[in-house]
Amino acid sequence: MSISLKRLFKYKKTIVNPLVQRSFNLKFPKATHIFWQQIDVFKWHVNFRWKKNKCTALFNSEGEWLETVTLVSLDKIPERLQLTLDEKTNKEELRQIYHVQTPDRSLYELNLNNGRYTFRLLYDLSGEIIGKFIL
Repeated sequence: MSISLKRLFKYKKTIVNPLVQRSFNLKFPKATHIFWQQIDVFKWHVNFRWKKNKCTALFNSEGEWLETVTLVSLDKIPERLQLTLDEKTNKEELRQIYHVQTPDRSLYELNLNNGRYTFRLLYDLSGEIIGKFIL
């Protein structure tokens, strides 16, 4: 392949649906490091940095916000959830914490590894476990 064709593919930008772009800009003003990916005809996924956090968001093709997932540190989770983790979790096993927001709920997803299994635990804002998955 010629060098000019390689450059074309390397620098090809995704053309984002204008409705989705407008919704994103309204919801996340001042977002940086934005990378768009069209999932299918009906969904758009975007990775970005916002308020010093790594985030991903999902929008439908009409610009409706569906979900935001933010990587957070242990000190940024609600106090009640911190207490629950102190009681029920070995923090040495904790790998990642994500704050997951949708239009109708907010929860925390914790990824843990005990050396043998990788777990995904879902907690509501009160610190109650609402789901557990072995990966």
